[in-house]
Amino acid sequence: MKQIMLTLISVLLAANGFSQAKNVPQIKSGFEAMQDIGQLPLLFPNGTQTRQPLSYDPTGGNWDHHFMAAFTKYVDTTTLPDGSVENEYVIFDEYGPGCLYRQQMNAWLDRSGIPNGWVPIGELDQPRANANIRYYFDDEKKPRIDLHLKDLFSTKTHPFDEPLGFIDPARIFADLYYPLPFQKRLKITMRPNSASFTNMDVKWYQYTSLAYPADFKLESWAGNKVDSPAVRSQWQKCGENPNDLTGCKRVVTESVIKANQTKSIFKINKPGSLVGLRIKLTPYTKETFFNTNIKIYWDGNENPSVDLPLCYLFGGGGKDYAGTPDKVFEKSLTNLFFGFSREAGSLYTYWPMPFWKSARIVVENRSGRDMDQLDCEVMFKPSSALSYPSDGTGYFCAKRTTDGDPDGLGYRGVAFEETGRGHVIGKVFYTEKYDMDGDEFTYMDDSKTPQIHGSGTEDDHNQGWAGREHQKPLWGALVNGYNGAYRIYMNDCYIFNKHILISYEYSLTKKERFPKGGNTDVTIFYYKAKTGPNLQLTDEIDVGNHFSETQHQYQISRQTWQGILKDQYDAYERNLDYGACTDDGRAFNGSSKFTVAVDSKNQGIKLRKRINRNGNGVQTAEVFVDGNKVGRPWHIVTPSLSTRKVVTTEGGTALQPANATGREVNGWYDSDFEIPASYTKGKDRVSVEIRFVASPQKHEINEFYYWVYSYR
Repeated sequence: MKQIMLTLISVLLAANGFSQAKNVPQIKSGFEAMQDIGQLPLLFPNGTQTRQPLSYDPTGGNWDHHFMAAFTKYVDTTTLPDGSVENEYVIFDEYGPGCLYRQQMNAWLDRSGIPNGWVPIGELDQPRANANIRYYFDDEKKPRIDLHLKDLFSTKTHPFDEPLGFIDPARIFADLYYPLPFQKRLKITMRPNSASFTNMDVKWYQYTSLAYPADFKLESWAGNKVDSPAVRSQWQKCGENPNDLTGCKRVVTESVIKANQTKSIFKINKPGSLVGLRIKLTPYTKETFFNTNIKIYWDGNENPSVDLPLCYLFGGGGKDYAGTPDKVFEKSLTNLFFGFSREAGSLYTYWPMPFWKSARIVVENRSGRDMDQLDCEVMFKPSSALSYPSDGTGYFCAKRTTDGDPDGLGYRGVAFEETGRGHVIGKVFYTEKYDMDGDEFTYMDDSKTPQIHGSGTEDDHNQGWAGREHQKPLWGALVNGYNGAYRIYMNDCYIFNKHILISYEYSLTKKERFPKGGNTDVTIFYYKAKTGPNLQLTDEIDVGNHFSETQHQYQISRQTWQGILKDQYDAYERNLDYGACTDDGRAFNGSSKFTVAVDSKNQGIKLRKRINRNGNGVQTAEVFVDGNKVGRPWHIVTPSLSTRKVVTTEGGTALQPANATGREVNGWYDSDFEIPASYTKGKDRVSVEIRFVASPQKHEINEFYYWVYSYR
């Protein structure tokens, strides 16, 4: 009877124009998310965060490769039955539910025995590559993965092999896009089998994951049997449309566009999504490639969501730089989502682009000559085949940002800035006279700590040591890893709910070659909700301030410290005092408790806490809301040692020599904790308790300031 009723309901819904459940995309994780290209436009559940543990120098220098200070987050020490001690160096420690999507590793090049030398070729079998890398799931005592570095990243060990794995032919970097979902926790450690691994030498990494809300359902990785022939097939067929084309309609147009003429090349007035756009230019010249403009409008909006030189939508760029257009135009590009062919004179993009009323594509011929023919092929998927929820989906957008530091006085360049709610899914990055050692600083929702802190521009594009002209499904380069590269954040999206700023520091590493900051020409692909931001600041607590504490019924037990500190956030090489401020706060190994105001119509809340690292490599707490324990702990793992300590001298601030190792690193750090709506829905005030959890690394936690945000 139950099945009959469900069938009748489905028939009635279909008869009244409602999409059946199978036609509504869902947020998935792991291989399911990688295979289902159609889920890309969906907005992530409130409380989903992008995380990127990595090796980097928080003091503003370029010593991102320092093993103990930058690479290692903390050390697990185990005493073996024979009395000997085994150290495991923790590099990744995140609580679930979550999924690790991207692993980028530089650990093969060893120039320690070459005075002032440069060896651009690594050794896969060098002693350091014998280090074991171990993956512990859900607090299990035995790692589910325990392999030598050289084996995990060699692309020879299934299922971590090609096309999901890649190692540079010169053995200087490796990448792995095999997804590792974890329900409770994932901790990754290194166990060196050679003393050379723990020496200050050339090695660094970036691991990018998503942390889902505490009530998100997923299962932890089940072992080597987990694989996806469908994903592997997509990656091996770059250039072909990876979308599910069931129910698609093909629309073809031909247009003659005179010089300085604007013409609509595609228009449709029914709901659905574009899942493929191919354009062929006649003639295909450098002028038509770089100086034809494309605009895309959704649902009758007066402002286009895409307004770019045509080639930028398909991976080209650097049109205003000396020499770059000649290099780019002579090449072809093929990846999973976009590309162009010099030989065929054609361009393609396969981003899914949903809309609910209409879509229109307009081309402006600014090339200075007539375009004899522009062939346009659109793959259109009607809403009857795939129905996106309008309140849970973003419009496809693309934005070009150019920046530079002509006077040499700036400390960073802006690559992208946007307000609202959405997620970044791709980037095309061109530069001129720019030092690749500039780190990425991406700030989300007004945090002063970058949720994404890079370790060098080419590393952020999955390469190392400047990079080469690799073309892979999700990353690659037309020039090299920093002045003509792309990266697609297919599942490791940059998620924002209020505001996002992507910036790159102007490095001082090669100041003699790049006395000025350089120029950047960056195109960002992203999805953005039509409803605007969904995160509202509803309260603040200034810990240590008597009035603020009294107002919020603040209580603390087992306090270990109270005082005032002056410090700064993660530093830029040209701005060591970035975010400097003075704040009062407290530390404890018991608990703190306070009451805060939230929006009564909230759909969950975000707590943001300012801490001071002050040697605190690990600060862990359980969080209770109105007496109910939230599913995951507030687990903060940050660099705890300084590669080079900022000191005050008579001449101002300076860095100690690079061999000044083992010192504690101070610095402000903003950490976010997500509380699902099941704890807060319908309430305008909640009581929050932060209860200290002991760890071998630290015997207290601290707090200086809280911001309380409500999701709407």
